[in-house]
Amino acid sequence: MTVEGLVARVLENRAQILRYVYIPQVIAGAILLIVAYMMGHVHFHLIQQGVRAPGTVVGFNQRYIGNSFSRTTPALSFMPIVEFQAGDRIVRFEDWKGSSLAGSLRDRVTVLYDPARPSVAMIDRPVWNWLPWAPIAAVGLFLTLVAVKGWLVS
Repeated sequence: MTVEGLVARVLENRAQILRYVYIPQVIAGAILLIVAYMMGHVHFHLIQQGVRAPGTVVGFNQRYIGNSFSRTTPALSFMPIVEFQAGDRIVRFEDWKGSSLAGSLRDRVTVLYDPARPSVAMIDRPVWNWLPWAPIAAVGLFLTLVAVKGWLVS
């Protein structure tokens, strides 16, 4: 079958194809929402109910972050180790976002932590707190809403 023949066949059956296009949309939307939840539910909890405290970078852990999309060698990242005080306790954690360059020790940072479990914490970076999971959730929600609308119309 030629490309022109395939295009003609799709155009002939356009109404029938559009009637069921919501099915792959809802599947893709659900997958994206699940991925966003798995990536960001802890960060979202911290954004909603976390407490801010001053912290200090006390060290760096070297990690090799692999890229599953290319065959290149993994990149070396430096994950900051941050120390802060939660009540009468000193808490130390490794932040989720590293850098290709080690920063300087004793950098002052703002920490966002869960008061019930202070070891669940991250460096508060206003925009980076929402990346990469929030845009994925937005696209998943959009696809799901479009799919529901398509299902109601069909």
